[in-house]
Amino acid sequence: MKTGILQFCGALGIATMMLASCSKDMSGPDQQPTANVKDSTSINYEIAAVNPTYTLTPDAAGRLSAITGDASMAKSSGGFDITWDTATARLREIRFDAKRGKDELEFKLKTDRQIDLKQIPAQLGAIRIPLGTYQQVKVYARVEGDKKDPAVRLIGFLTWDGKKIPMEILLSGVIELQAHGKDVVVTDKNIDWKGSLKISMDLILTKLQVGDFTGSFTNGKLKISVDINGNLHNKVVDALQNSMSVDHIHN
Repeated sequence: MKTGILQFCGALGIATMMLASCSKDMSGPDQQPTANVKDSTSINYEIAAVNPTYTLTPDAAGRLSAITGDASMAKSSGGFDITWDTATARLREIRFDAKRGKDELEFKLKTDRQIDLKQIPAQLGAIRIPLGTYQQVKVYARVEGDKKDPAVRLIGFLTWDGKKIPMEILLSGVIELQAHGKDVVVTDKNIDWKGSLKISMDLILTKLQVGDFTGSFTNGKLKISVDINGNLHNKVVDALQNSMSVDHIHN
C-alpha cells in the first residue's frame, strides 16, 4: 500500500514538473514582454501646445455671428484673434505601437488625469519598452470626458473690433490622437528616452460649422459645447491629428 502511494506521488511530481516546463516553453518570443523585463528602458512622454494665439479668417464670422446674435460680426472683413489662457485635457491612455522584426508590439499606460496643456511641457507619464529596434512607430493619446468632466476645456478670449470677449469651449466624448514617429533604436537600458508630443491649438474652430455645436452668449461671455461623438467625431479628430507630432530623443 505504501509502495502504491509513493508511486502515485512520484508520478504526480513528474507530471507537475512537465506541466511547469511546458508552461515556460509556451511563453515564447511572440508574446509581448511585460513592463518589468530586465533589459528595458523608459520613455517619458510630455506634450506642449503650440499656437496658443490664432486669427480666425473672415469665413468664420458667420459661425460666431449665429451664436452671439450680433449681425455685424457676419459683415466683418477683418479677422478674429483668439488667445487661450487655459487649456486642459482629461488623459485616459498613452500607447506606443511599432514593429520589431516580424512582431507587432504595443505598450501602453492607462490613467485618468487632467493635463495642463499650457504648461510647457506638460508631463504625461512613462512607458517601459524592451531593448530593440522599433520601426513604423505610432504614438496614440486618448482623451475622454463628458459634459461634467470634459475631454478638453479651452478658456480664453476673442478679440474683435477692439473688444475682448471671454470665450470657453468644452469638448465631450472620446478623441484618440495619433502621431507617426521615426524609428526608435533602444540599445542601453541605463538611458531613458523622452517622447515629445506637440499639438496645435488653432484648428478646432476652423473645422466646425453652424449646427456642429451648441453655444450661448450670456453676460458678454461666449460658451461653446461640442459633442464629438457621431458624425462630428472624424472632423474634429482629423483636425487634431494633423496638428500632432512626436519626436523620441535621449541624452
